[in-house]
Amino acid sequence: MRTLRKKSKPHRKQVFAAAAALTALLLFSVTVTVYAVSSRTVLILDDGAQTSLTTTKSDVYDILRIANVTIGNDDYIDLTNYASEGDCVIRIYRAKRVWLVDENGPRQMTGAGWVGRLLEQQGVTLGERDKLSHDPNERLEAGMEVVVSRAFDVALRDYGREYSLTLTEGTVAHALALCGLALEGEDFVEPGLTQALAPGVTIKISRVAWKERRATLAIDFERETKKSGTMDLGMEKIEQKGEKGEKETVFSDKYINGARVDSVVLSETILRQPVKEIKTIGTRVQRLAAGATPISTLTPPDTLEIVDGVPTRYLASYTGVAKAYHGDPGVASGLGKPVPGYVAVDPKQFPYGTKLWIVSNDGRYVYGYSIAADTGGFVAMNACMIDLYMPSEAMCEQWGARGVTVYVLDEPRMQTPYGG
Repeated sequence: MRTLRKKSKPHRKQVFAAAAALTALLLFSVTVTVYAVSSRTVLILDDGAQTSLTTTKSDVYDILRIANVTIGNDDYIDLTNYASEGDCVIRIYRAKRVWLVDENGPRQMTGAGWVGRLLEQQGVTLGERDKLSHDPNERLEAGMEVVVSRAFDVALRDYGREYSLTLTEGTVAHALALCGLALEGEDFVEPGLTQALAPGVTIKISRVAWKERRATLAIDFERETKKSGTMDLGMEKIEQKGEKGEKETVFSDKYINGARVDSVVLSETILRQPVKEIKTIGTRVQRLAAGATPISTLTPPDTLEIVDGVPTRYLASYTGVAKAYHGDPGVASGLGKPVPGYVAVDPKQFPYGTKLWIVSNDGRYVYGYSIAADTGGFVAMNACMIDLYMPSEAMCEQWGARGVTVYVLDEPRMQTPYGG
């Protein structure tokens, strides 16, 4: 045991010396390591300027304070390439006054960074086909105008063909070019070629074409009327029958989208000349038979004066065919029992209640004083001018259909159930 104690003293000294040396070495190593980790280079990019500094700081704002860089409320610090250890970059975007133009109109605002960030801040999103005036990564510059052009659909119609385009801008001419369409000759487009496109615009192309056409057409004949004093008034005779001619006409027809809208005559060739119609009408008024008694039983007014069967005062006279009837209870409805003198008329020619004087053109009969009292079925058939009520069937057969002259008297109209 004693031997062991003697040998232990020098061993402890060696251990203590070695420990002290190791401690010193560790302290030196730690100091060097700490210095190497904490000291780094930070590059500050401030718009167009840059600053580089070596620092042990890890807080961004401490670093900027050391570099004497101040940040405004609207400035933007981009820490994309920043790290708390090692070399790194701090990028600063200064606030700029810029314009943003979209469907809400132009508005000025403050923005910092790049175009895409401005849109994000303003809540503006782009559709797949919308157009942006600048690259989304482009830096904002003072006074920059960022324009968002929204895509819209344009319909184009070309004579039965339909096209659909999605555009953000352009004119009608631009739309036609995109579809490979062109105007030729007299073709036209609505709106016009220079019209700026906008949402809801429909472009319509109208195609114009001219085509030649030949047609055989009728030529109307002329009508000549001669008067004869040897024929009774109201009588007429066709001396020469009229015949239509014929001609070949060459047209140039204008078509718009397949529909003919106009024609121009290029030439005409007469194939057959027309034949004139010649008609003779009678003008002779025969004297009434001596002592001719009016058929009408109505009492004429005291003011009515008749000379040679014609009133001395009347407003107008008409010649035409008169027919006769008897026993029709519908005639002169409301005027009492039908009597000779009540006549059926076309009220467009002789209004109800009109007072008349009627004589035959052959001078054989005087129907006399009459009143337009009813409308006969002849009006729809255009069978005659007036229908006269006769006292008997035999008288109707004797009268037949006869030419008459009807004088409209200058007397107040009589009130009838139909007017007057």
